[in-house]
Amino acid sequence: MNAYDELLARLKDIDLVGQIGGLLGWDQEVLMPPKAAALRAEQLSWISKTGHEKLTEARIGELLEILEQKDDLDEIQRGNIRLARDSYDKATKLPTDFVAEMAMHKSKSQISWTRARAENDFSIFRDDLAKMVEMSRKKADYLGYDDVRYDALLDLYESGLTVSRVDPLFAGLRENVAPLVKKVMQSGTKPDMSWVHNNTWSKEGQEGLSQSISEAIGFDFNAGRRDASTHPFCGGPNPDDVRWTTRYDEKDPFGSLYGSMHETGHGLYEQGRPRHLDFQPTGSANGLGIHESQSRLWENQIGRSREFCEWALPIWKEYFPEQMKGVSAEDLWRSVNFVEPSLIRVEADEATYNLHIMIRYEIEKKLISGEIEVDDLPDVWDDMYDEFLGIRSPNRTLGVLQDIHWSFGAFGYFPTYTLGNLYSAQLLTAARKELPNHDEQIRKGEFTPLLEWMRKNVHSRGSIIEPSELIKEATGDEPSPDDFVKYLQDKIEFLYEL
Repeated sequence: MNAYDELLARLKDIDLVGQIGGLLGWDQEVLMPPKAAALRAEQLSWISKTGHEKLTEARIGELLEILEQKDDLDEIQRGNIRLARDSYDKATKLPTDFVAEMAMHKSKSQISWTRARAENDFSIFRDDLAKMVEMSRKKADYLGYDDVRYDALLDLYESGLTVSRVDPLFAGLRENVAPLVKKVMQSGTKPDMSWVHNNTWSKEGQEGLSQSISEAIGFDFNAGRRDASTHPFCGGPNPDDVRWTTRYDEKDPFGSLYGSMHETGHGLYEQGRPRHLDFQPTGSANGLGIHESQSRLWENQIGRSREFCEWALPIWKEYFPEQMKGVSAEDLWRSVNFVEPSLIRVEADEATYNLHIMIRYEIEKKLISGEIEVDDLPDVWDDMYDEFLGIRSPNRTLGVLQDIHWSFGAFGYFPTYTLGNLYSAQLLTAARKELPNHDEQIRKGEFTPLLEWMRKNVHSRGSIIEPSELIKEATGDEPSPDDFVKYLQDKIEFLYEL
């Protein structure tokens, strides 16, 4: 066996360990009985420890040194070596005992977050969160950074991402999007939402609607499944087993549908990964920003378009015949694009969504640096919502406890949501150039042309090249907020007659 084949064999073992851990994590969120929590923490801790030990074996370092001297490698081989080196270097900086302890604490912390959120009691989660913050600071210190401790955590979710890159990005969005939201609020124009608020929307109807639309877009339920969980997510070990969840509120049908479309977008990406690269680093999805571009594309740029609403209206009427009486496609389109500052990130409109991300980003920077501590969080959260969106949470469940991310130490994750918004607009702009009948295709429910474009230009490329390179390759331009800002301005100005 040559050095490259030996490296791939070792990487396959590591990938399989990760896949098993992913299934255990999915089960913990969806089906696991409460009493199994302590045992599941032990199981996930063992999985993390075992994967970490395999990744940090000295032989992997030796193989990488041999292969990095070669100059006759193809694109995929170079990609696998680059990604393996990055993972190896990061892993060897983290002590195995620390990795195991953090994995065990993640399970414990997620359980206390779930209970705190349900009972609207931050104190239930406070100690576990404090420990998770301290461990995340320690993790950043182990990994190392040049200027800002938070940079080490940002880089875990989007290669090369730093505060110096994100700050100007958010500043640009604030300059363009915040005034747009202000104009909408000052206009006094609002769609008629009475047909939504004056009805009850059964869970069964929402399940049918979500399932039908996910299938129509192209999600293969023979290679995946839909379930309910406290916080919607997409997981699963490989393209033949992709699992996504949503949640239901009988007062609001949009949360479940657009949550489902969001997770379907993630699922389509997972199902479209290159099968000849199974178990190889290059066969994985290319960072969370790219992943988020696929979910936001289907949730917003397709799902909230006028053409999609025209196509989807008969399906709405099939599952909700009484509630949808007298509701036109125009009514539906205007309602799903209702712009108003709100408390819940996952239910925020496109215009205000990135402001929710900015709040979390600013809080995380201060938290990881030690500028604020865990006991400050609830009030800092409410103050920043007041500053950015002009609203305050009436309770902790709708405030600082709404997201699951901090319970498993995902500090640095949130900015990738905004990257996803920007990437999705840039990708769709490029796709439209090759799909001149795009609008009419969406109006007819013909989603295959767009999905095939994404399969060819994004999904099938895996992680062979860096995220920013992939965007440039697919669109012809460097990553930029311009297409997103134009898309948002055009739509909002038309809807609200600004």
